[in-house]
Amino acid sequence: MMSLRYHVVSLAAVIVALGIGILIGASVVGDRGMMKQQELLISRLDADFERLVGDRDQLLAEAEMLHRFTREAVPHLLEGRLRGQVVAVVALPGAGEAIGVVADACAAAGAEVALIEFTEDALARVGPSEAEVWASAIASSDMARVRSLSTMGLARVKMSEAARYGSMVVAVAPGVSEAGVQIAQALARESDRRGIRAVLGWTCGVSDSWNADWPAHADFGALSPGQASRWPAQVYGIGRTPGNIAIVLALAGAEGTFGLPPAPAFLPGNAAWARQGSGR
Repeated sequence: MMSLRYHVVSLAAVIVALGIGILIGASVVGDRGMMKQQELLISRLDADFERLVGDRDQLLAEAEMLHRFTREAVPHLLEGRLRGQVVAVVALPGAGEAIGVVADACAAAGAEVALIEFTEDALARVGPSEAEVWASAIASSDMARVRSLSTMGLARVKMSEAARYGSMVVAVAPGVSEAGVQIAQALARESDRRGIRAVLGWTCGVSDSWNADWPAHADFGALSPGQASRWPAQVYGIGRTPGNIAIVLALAGAEGTFGLPPAPAFLPGNAAWARQGSGR
């Protein structure tokens, strides 16, 4: 909302400044006919300025109304979607503060959440065999094995003793490193082997904005769907309201690619939910 306000005001200020400059120039020259024409132009510019201010106020009011609607609608959209489930939120370095917001969204949908955040030290030490061992430990839901990652300084872990998760969010940032790709792909393979639903989530920070606001040169290609990854769903923009809603729906069974652009749609299509409801 702030960017819209300043854009409109700045544009109007430029228009008014231009008109004043023309009027002053005409006054210096002293041409009365030209001065009258410039005064008429200034009057029109002033009317345009007033119209822009009015448009700005209307847009700001509409944006605030939409934000309010979203805040009130989200609990109804999420309520009960993950009731009785245990969800592991597994974050690679760089995923940022969005992880806590995603965990809160899963909890709001009724899930118990286990939070596992890999450290930069893990990226420095990972190799193909290490990635498989760590992924096996996480997918096991075994408290001792998962806690061992924390003991070795590889991850920060928050989970209950009785947690046995049936689904998992693997959260990564655009431009994830090759080391991070190894861990993410190992998690996808191990989850698939154990029958755990693993969903890939791309983070873009914490904000109420519905714009993607990705960093410059954001790269999503390293974990594109394919045989090596086995992601039933990918969600762009977790950490923001649209992405948080989409990730809950993906954990609940929706398949495909959705969320913020470059995803082709915010939410999964009706066909996916029809298949889910029919048990196919």
